[in-house]
Amino acid sequence: MSAPPGFTQTRLIDPFEIHVGPVFERGEKGAKVLGFRVDKRHVNMRGIVHGGMLMTFADAAMGQAAWDACDHADVVTLNMQSQFLAPAREGDWIEVAPVLTRRTKSLIFLRGDFTVNGVPIFSVSSVWKILGVD
Repeated sequence: MSAPPGFTQTRLIDPFEIHVGPVFERGEKGAKVLGFRVDKRHVNMRGIVHGGMLMTFADAAMGQAAWDACDHADVVTLNMQSQFLAPAREGDWIEVAPVLTRRTKSLIFLRGDFTVNGVPIFSVSSVWKILGVD
C-alpha cells in the first residue's frame, strides 16, 4: 500500500489494527497526521469504505493521539461519537489530524475530521481514559 510523500508506516501493535492496516503517519508528537490507503478489504458490497473500517481507523488514530498526549501511558477508549459525511472508495487516501480539545488528570478529549483530497468524509469526537490515574 502506498502513502503520499512524507508519510512513514506507523508501528501498530493491536492485532486487529494490524489486520486492517497498514496505517501511515507524518509530523511530530502532538501534531501528527495519520492516514491509510483504501483497499478491497476495506469496502462494502457497494464499493464504499465500510463504516466499521472508518471507526477502526478512527480508534487507532485517536488512540495514537491520546497516547502521545499522555507521554505514552496506557489509554483506553471511553466514548467515540462519529458522523458519516460522504463516501470514500477503493484507492482513496483517507487522513486525519487529531486535535486535543481538553485534558484532565485522567481523561483526554479528542476530535478529528477525516478527509479525502481535503473533503471531509467522516468526523469523530472521542474521550480516552488514562489507566492507573483516578
